[in-house]
Amino acid sequence: MKRSMNSIFLLFISVVIFASASVVGQVEAAEDDHSPLGQNSPQYTGTRLIQASLNIFGGTAYCGSTLEVYPGYTGYLTMYLQRKSSGSWINVTSWSGSTSSLNKVSLAESYANLITGTTYRVQAVGRVYQNGNFVEQVSATSPERTR
Repeated sequence: MKRSMNSIFLLFISVVIFASASVVGQVEAAEDDHSPLGQNSPQYTGTRLIQASLNIFGGTAYCGSTLEVYPGYTGYLTMYLQRKSSGSWINVTSWSGSTSSLNKVSLAESYANLITGTTYRVQAVGRVYQNGNFVEQVSATSPERTR
């Protein structure tokens, strides 16, 4: 029975992550944008995609993030669940992982016991390397959600 419940929970988490893809957080570069004609779109070297999502059901946060890098690059992803306190964002907890041979890492985690009336978000931070050398840091933030 416990194994069956774990399978159902993992399936639920996967559905939540993929269903929330339409509300993927804004992608931001952690470096200055030097694009021509004053364009303000992020220009990445080794990053194909970074995204973050958050859904809240009852007192539980379902957090998701993905980092994809181009072949020849390695990525490390840290996902932070944050809460708003007096106008500032405070880290509640974090999870991390690194890209596989598929050049992608996805994190899907949950956190229970959220505080009623508190606003939360997920921030995903990716650090990208090539041949062991740091290339860039990128981030994405989910839409804010209030319990």
